[in-house]
Amino acid sequence: MAKAYGRMEWAFLEGMMLRLGFFREWVKLMMLCVTTVRYTIMVNEQAGGVVVPTRGLWQGDPLSPYLFIICVDGLSLLLQNSQQHGLIHGCRVARGAPAISHMFFAYDILLFFKANEHEGGKISRCLIVYEGLSGQAINYHKSSITFSHNTAGG
Repeated sequence: MAKAYGRMEWAFLEGMMLRLGFFREWVKLMMLCVTTVRYTIMVNEQAGGVVVPTRGLWQGDPLSPYLFIICVDGLSLLLQNSQQHGLIHGCRVARGAPAISHMFFAYDILLFFKANEHEGGKISRCLIVYEGLSGQAINYHKSSITFSHNTAGG
């Protein structure tokens, strides 16, 4: 993710918490923590102005990693839905094991799907939908793709 915390849309965060079943009053308290942030610009050790953000999570806030995980669960749900509908197929580590379509590590995502145009398009669509809803942006400059040794070249 590019600027993972700084781009998070507050409405998306609030919606995710509510959809996940968090108590409405608790969500309001969390949103107050997120939305009442103010930054003072210091110039030569003097206050030069105030910046009032309209989105994003403060990177130094101990709550931010947890709130970020709640938001990324939205992408997980999109990918799970595509897999449940047979639009993408994950990777199995053993016969009879469940298929895994994605794994998250902090701001990094591993995606597993069949190496064909159809499934690549479905994955791309999930990412585009998530970007549009959350405000997040995939950092394609730091992304890579790897194919299995038994993938046909072309």
